[in-house]
Amino acid sequence: MGYRLRGRFISVLNDFDLSSIKRFLSSVEDAPKGFERTGTVPFMSLKLLVPDAIAGKVEHVYCHDAESFIWVLAWVCLRYGNGKLLRKNRPLDEWLTVDAQGCYKEKMAFLGSVLSMHPTPSHQKNFDVARQCLGLVYGSIGPFPYVPMDDEEVFRTWLKNHIPENILQGNLSSGH
Repeated sequence: MGYRLRGRFISVLNDFDLSSIKRFLSSVEDAPKGFERTGTVPFMSLKLLVPDAIAGKVEHVYCHDAESFIWVLAWVCLRYGNGKLLRKNRPLDEWLTVDAQGCYKEKMAFLGSVLSMHPTPSHQKNFDVARQCLGLVYGSIGPFPYVPMDDEEVFRTWLKNHIPENILQGNLSSGH
């Protein structure tokens, strides 16, 4: 979902029908603290699919949401053509049949083979963007990961810098 507010584009990515939430109660108040496990497993950040995160020991931060968006973009590019779900030969089905740790392993394997993946014809250019963004995800999980902590920097470097200029200006008519 997205809208413009005071010259800025505001968006929210959600999937209420498949999401799960685990709430950890505070002795002070019964309110989310940022350590809840929320999301649809196939689209969750790699850092939220590990045992510590599932146990509520990893704070959910903006870069996890940015990464989630990147996973959704890759998913759409590979499984949908001209707005319709492919009927056969759909990649990534295994992401739907495993638990969080299994999905972590599947996504790591995917990152290792992303250059050989073939998007549907209607999503060629979108998948070029997804590949660039997935490169940043890959870099964030290495032995010496760098993930900017500032939300604006995450948005700019993980997402905005890879979006074609015409899209940033609101011109969606170029086949993207």
